[in-house]
Amino acid sequence: MAEDSVGPRLHALLVFETVARHGSFTRAAASLGISQPAVSHTICGLEESLGVVLFERLHRGVRLSDAGRYLYEQVNLGLGVIDQGVREVRKFSASDQVTLSASTATATLWLLPRMAQFKQANPQIEIRCITADTDVDLSADGIDLAITLGRGEWSRYARWRMFDEDVFPVCSPGYAQMLGGNPTPQSLSTATLLHFEERYRPRIDWADWLGKFGVSVPRSGAQLRFTDYSVVLHAAMEGQGMALGWRHIVTPLLEQGRLVRPLAEHVLTGHPIYIIASPNRALRPSAVILRDWLLAESRGDRAE
Repeated sequence: MAEDSVGPRLHALLVFETVARHGSFTRAAASLGISQPAVSHTICGLEESLGVVLFERLHRGVRLSDAGRYLYEQVNLGLGVIDQGVREVRKFSASDQVTLSASTATATLWLLPRMAQFKQANPQIEIRCITADTDVDLSADGIDLAITLGRGEWSRYARWRMFDEDVFPVCSPGYAQMLGGNPTPQSLSTATLLHFEERYRPRIDWADWLGKFGVSVPRSGAQLRFTDYSVVLHAAMEGQGMALGWRHIVTPLLEQGRLVRPLAEHVLTGHPIYIIASPNRALRPSAVILRDWLLAESRGDRAE
């Protein structure tokens, strides 16, 4: 199509769509704010250029022909794509909101202490943080970025490696004293184990962790079970037993002395934590800024 014909042809298609939707040249003219003869002239010109009759002229109104019905379906599809594109472009404003999904523990213990630094460097970006301990539908929930949970199939997403999953036992300083010096995986048979029951996605638990060292979970030992990992950590800080600690989450608590790491043994699961995004739409500039900042912060943690 020649460049100078794009404008007139698009205008004609918009007039055509309005007539088809209203079933009347007169009502279409009122909707478009132009005269009825102008609508009629535009439709006649479009029919002549296409070489087909688009409307059957009736006593009152018009009715789409077979060719007109097909064109109407295609024009609607095209307008839908254009409308979606316009809505996406509106999200590219300089002052923008980015929606990030993370687990409650990750958001509370890793992300929140860093947010003031991010806001100081990027005051124009508003972060909407959704705490979710289940998988999320990035498109349906309007989520730009998510920090993954557990052993998911992340290859179908756009993804960026954030942390290795490094897991080791943690407890309160007082509970570590009760265990005595130099505890081992084998000696944990006498400890109270705090279990995190993951309801939605498989991840390493005490049976997996101890199994790496040839030890079974004691059947007779005292055990407590929780379905919220934040509660598990609070129970450990209160001296109620031994919890499994994900390094990127518990490091601040270790630095503050609220938890200690009584054993040197640890397990790298081979299931990294990723930042993921929908592969079906490009990240907006504000989301790219947040993603790059998250990755830089995670690299700083790994270096330490």
